[in-house]
Amino acid sequence: MKKISVLLTMMLVCSFWSLPADAQDIDVSKKYQEPIGQHIQFYRNEEAHLSMQSAYDAFQNGDFSQSSDSVLNFGIGAKPVWLAFRVRNHTHDYALRNLLLETSWLDKIDVYHFHGNQLVNSYHIGDSQLFSQRPLNHRFFVTEHNVGTGDTTVLIRVESDDAMVLPIYFLTAEETADRNMLQAYSYGLIYGIILALVAYNFMLYIGLRSAPYFFYSLYLLLFLLLNAAYTGHGYQWLWPDSPHWQQWSNPVLIMMCTLSGCAFALNFLDIKTASPRIYQSVIVCCLSFSVLTLIAILTDKFIITLFISLFFIFYFYILAVILGIISLRTKNRFAQYFLLASIFTICGGIITANAVWGFIPFNWLTYRATEIGMVADAILLALALAERFNINQSEKLAAEKRADIDLLTNLNNRRAFYKFVQPMWAISLRSKSSTSVIILDIDDFKLLNDNYGHPVGDLVLVRLAETIQKEARSGDILARWGGEEFLIFLPETQLTDAIAIADRMRKRITTIQISIDNDEKVSFTASFGVATTQDINVSLNELIAQADRQLYHAKKKGRNRVYPDLSD
Repeated sequence: MKKISVLLTMMLVCSFWSLPADAQDIDVSKKYQEPIGQHIQFYRNEEAHLSMQSAYDAFQNGDFSQSSDSVLNFGIGAKPVWLAFRVRNHTHDYALRNLLLETSWLDKIDVYHFHGNQLVNSYHIGDSQLFSQRPLNHRFFVTEHNVGTGDTTVLIRVESDDAMVLPIYFLTAEETADRNMLQAYSYGLIYGIILALVAYNFMLYIGLRSAPYFFYSLYLLLFLLLNAAYTGHGYQWLWPDSPHWQQWSNPVLIMMCTLSGCAFALNFLDIKTASPRIYQSVIVCCLSFSVLTLIAILTDKFIITLFISLFFIFYFYILAVILGIISLRTKNRFAQYFLLASIFTICGGIITANAVWGFIPFNWLTYRATEIGMVADAILLALALAERFNINQSEKLAAEKRADIDLLTNLNNRRAFYKFVQPMWAISLRSKSSTSVIILDIDDFKLLNDNYGHPVGDLVLVRLAETIQKEARSGDILARWGGEEFLIFLPETQLTDAIAIADRMRKRITTIQISIDNDEKVSFTASFGVATTQDINVSLNELIAQADRQLYHAKKKGRNRVYPDLSD
């Protein structure tokens, strides 16, 4: 019994110690939809050029450390790292599997497959090579291997100056294609929205020549390029033959995107007017960051360039909030849109940065938080710019209307009179129809001003304008011609009808009474001159001059009358 107990204890201990090793192995008969980081061991050695054989021996000797995270992350500027895991195939057939490293900015990746301590396959990929040299046409790094029966050891060496974050997937070819297709649909939606906003705002800039629309379209376009750079779409579609640009594209585009964002914020929030000192300070800071970046690029200091660009974008996040608050305090109604949009962008950027740096879990949501925040930002700012456009158009129309209207009487001025009358005049000439003009002038208006003051005189003008508007027909064009003179254009109206309308207005004017401070009632009269094209073949200005002469006759005949008078 005692021997049996000892034997059982030893079996349990052996079983216990063997569990972790078995648990860390990849089984080809199972599906792994999540990153396999917890199945991977890693080895970091001060020797940057540790040979493949030395790394393999170190793994076999148990010198590798077990990862506890599903996504491995070694930070920015990390030294080359070796990764290893075992794959088990209990079947008698080969199993084709893809190894997907879902990071687009790794410089060098060496993948080795060992079966029975023999090297059976290897791949050498990375951003330092042309995109066409990749074994599969994919924006990320994908290798494939026919896993034989038994145990296969996969050994990977990764080298990168950029953030070494490693979400690694072990998938079938179909699973890889499905994953890529799902991501393609989501990116197509995001890129489509942003491109539409770029085109829309650029067209508004062409039409309006307003700087915020230009800087916003530039900001969105540069963000799109930046997004394409760090998602791998840029290297796949835009610059597949430029590995050097692929390495530098992220920090350079971060700087350019941030600069355009600063330019947009300054213009959109009108900071130059709201706070000239802060405006100048921001310009100086942007120039300083640009000079530092240029120096780092020219001296080939990639990591320094990357840190400068990351610090600059962090500076921009804080700056955006400060500028939004400053503009909000100056009663800029669009600042609230900008602040809310900035919060979305900041939250998205912070989440993605912390996921890439390893401070929070790395998954599709945290990795793409920047894109989600940016889409929310773009939509909010597009709404703000659209509202700004509508307000500008309304203000423009109101300004045009004010330019056409006499502010005291709310009638057309001379400019508006000609604008509205010229087309009608052209029609009357073609149709050879009668057209009439009435000019009226307040009698003894100077005496009214002298006796009662200009405020009463202004009130007389207003009441007269209201009266003739009520008495005029819907198609007639009225204007204050100057001082106490008013002009009425009557299309398709013969002389007798025009005289009748003028006389009706004259009689109505005589009934007007204006109360002043001492309860005294002020009344007044007006004289009218009428001219018609049926009488004389003249131009519009000549017709107006003829009506003015008729007004002169009405004044000479005693005022408060219409001339010509058909009863004479």
